[in-house]
Amino acid sequence: MAAWHLIETWGAAPGFAMGLDEALLRSVGRAPTLRLYSWSPDALSLGYFQRFGDVPAAADHPNVVRRLTGGGAIHHHAQELTFSVTLDAHDPAYRGSVPDSYERAHEAVISALQELGVRSPRMRREEPVGSDLGSTGMCFHESTPQDICWAGPAGSLAKGVGTAQRRTAGRILHHGSIKLGPSPLEAEVASAADSGVFVDVQTAGEALAAAFAREFEVELVAATPGDDLLAAADEMAARYADPEFVHREPRRRR
Repeated sequence: MAAWHLIETWGAAPGFAMGLDEALLRSVGRAPTLRLYSWSPDALSLGYFQRFGDVPAAADHPNVVRRLTGGGAIHHHAQELTFSVTLDAHDPAYRGSVPDSYERAHEAVISALQELGVRSPRMRREEPVGSDLGSTGMCFHESTPQDICWAGPAGSLAKGVGTAQRRTAGRILHHGSIKLGPSPLEAEVASAADSGVFVDVQTAGEALAAAFAREFEVELVAATPGDDLLAAADEMAARYADPEFVHREPRRRR
């Protein structure tokens, strides 16, 4: 059975949260790593290709960073669990196409949500979603057929998990955000609380780690970032929160 590293960093500062993920992404040859974390203080992360001006919530938020992955903006708060997976692109765990890799990771997330007691979490496929509000620039206000949804605050199907990937130099970073409770910046979005499930991020993280181990048939070995990794993360952290980087006009993908 293959072994993955499990890194937990609860209460990560916004810039460091992103810096450590990039440091892990750039650690060629490192064992696949599942990282579980929360943010302190709460923050708004923009997708790598987003324009600052396209996200109205960003104008008034005191802690805005830019992610290395694409997609819409995400509000990271006390009732949100963030995870990342970093591994080599040729790793058998992410075999097949890009959609295949999303599918497999999402099956693990769904398994964890079911274990916690969330009612009927599933990939939305072609079902209509009440949280698709558009024009807000928020990740959870737009959905794709593979996004994980369940009944939200209005009772209709709503998005409750957001994920995105970055692939570069033979490595993969897979980001994920799981809503455990409501956010004032993400109206109509589903959270575990809508199913009567009230858990802290660490309890949810334990369920997610167990589900990833089952789905990918791996052993998760607790690990702590070494001094070299922490130094790299600290160096990168400043860039992620730098106003010039946050407000820049990203080049659009073709």
